[in-house]
Amino acid sequence: MPHSARPFPDALRAAGLAALAALTLLLWPGCGSLEDTGGVVTLNGQVLSAETNNPIAGAFVRVLPYDLLFETNAQGRFTAEVEIDSTMTLTLSVTKEGFATGTSTVLAVAERTIDVPVFRLTPLGGTTSGTESGRAASILLAGQSAQTIGVRESGAQEVAELTFQVADSLGRPVTVDNAVTVRFRFGASPGEGAFLHPESVRTDNNGRAAVTLSSGTRAGVVQVVAEATVEGRTLRSQPVAITIHGGLPDQAHFSVGPGRVNFPGLRTFGLTNPVSVIVGDRYGNPVRPGTAVYFTTSHGVIEGSVLTDAQGRGAVTLLSANPLPEDGIAVVTATTADANRQPVTSRTAVVFSGLPRISVTPDRARLDQTYQLVVDDQNGNPLVGGTTIRVRVEGTQVQAVGSTDITLDDTAFLNGLTYDDVVRGPGVTTFAFRTASAAPDDGNADVTPEVESVTITVSGENGTLELVLTRNGPALSRTPDAVVLHRPDGHATARLDPPSR
Repeated sequence: MPHSARPFPDALRAAGLAALAALTLLLWPGCGSLEDTGGVVTLNGQVLSAETNNPIAGAFVRVLPYDLLFETNAQGRFTAEVEIDSTMTLTLSVTKEGFATGTSTVLAVAERTIDVPVFRLTPLGGTTSGTESGRAASILLAGQSAQTIGVRESGAQEVAELTFQVADSLGRPVTVDNAVTVRFRFGASPGEGAFLHPESVRTDNNGRAAVTLSSGTRAGVVQVVAEATVEGRTLRSQPVAITIHGGLPDQAHFSVGPGRVNFPGLRTFGLTNPVSVIVGDRYGNPVRPGTAVYFTTSHGVIEGSVLTDAQGRGAVTLLSANPLPEDGIAVVTATTADANRQPVTSRTAVVFSGLPRISVTPDRARLDQTYQLVVDDQNGNPLVGGTTIRVRVEGTQVQAVGSTDITLDDTAFLNGLTYDDVVRGPGVTTFAFRTASAAPDDGNADVTPEVESVTITVSGENGTLELVLTRNGPALSRTPDAVVLHRPDGHATARLDPPSR
């Protein structure tokens, strides 16, 4: 493979136009890759002696009108990356001491790789009549127009040209006198219509043979192999990999969801929660990278858009902020466009949960008593995943059994996105436990079990809250800013006063 050429320090230019051009091309999913915009064009080439056909190392390649200077390597090859403002013609001038200057022009298109015709420099005072090569001994990749292409009808570039060079045992391109027929085949292919054309081609006087890869309808990795037979021996190139990306979004393959269904967004401003999308095309493959997806939210604030990666994934950040949902439920909408530029949309719900609340019945500490416990926030929504609920009984030879040591999972919704669709109930917001006698310790068989207090502690991102049931007095809390409310039916509720924003 050719090595990158060494740009001279005075040829360095400021970067940035390439990223801007790429973003412009990707903002609309149907935008093609032939827009007349700026960016980086890559030029690959080789410099040979017209007399001996040998590579010329250390030749200077000047790219005009930008006046960039590059140098060929030991194989006479160079790679020049040039930043252009729009599609334009570039002139390449090659000089080497002892040789006549060679020039060539190419049409430069941003974000493309261009194979420059081989430069054959004539030695000063020499002749070209002796140009020759030996028999073919190896096949190398000389260049390819693109590293990635899109599936058919994706709106992206669907073809890529690969140029192979056949060289003799000294590394010189084989001339027409020793030309060979190069055959092309797939090493690996996703199938579904991908093909190579032509199937075989005769090398030219520069030892080159080119083939065009056209994508099918399925994304994946394609390997292209070039082969030739010389005196009964098969020459074979290394497999050249090209990625075929997916097409435009499809409604049936569009998914959106939060990193956490429930986060403590009512507790404070500025908390973050990622919202992710996975976007596929109509064949179930990831859409081409850079597909734009736009986001809105009914409550809080969300980043406006994201560009998908090679797996069709993308994520934005939802922040807890005004307007806050009165019932704690926010709906996020993600939107992109399909091949017909029709909206592709999906929605997901997020719980903005608040401060913890503990409700228990009855409100006195008793032996052999069953308790009904409710743990939620001020809207009756579950607390965030990872919240712990602990029940501890103090007294003589007693214990708590049932739901006494719980860690909550993330919240779930049923079939909708409303408050009524939030999963609540046993194991989520309601629990039951019982006080009971414990097995006697050695030497304490005659001790009478007795309950002194029952302590319920909730701890997590929503906050920490404690409720203590006593034997002879009202329930209380040792948590700062906690308020305990009592009802005549023996029901106690502890909650935290919300802080001022």
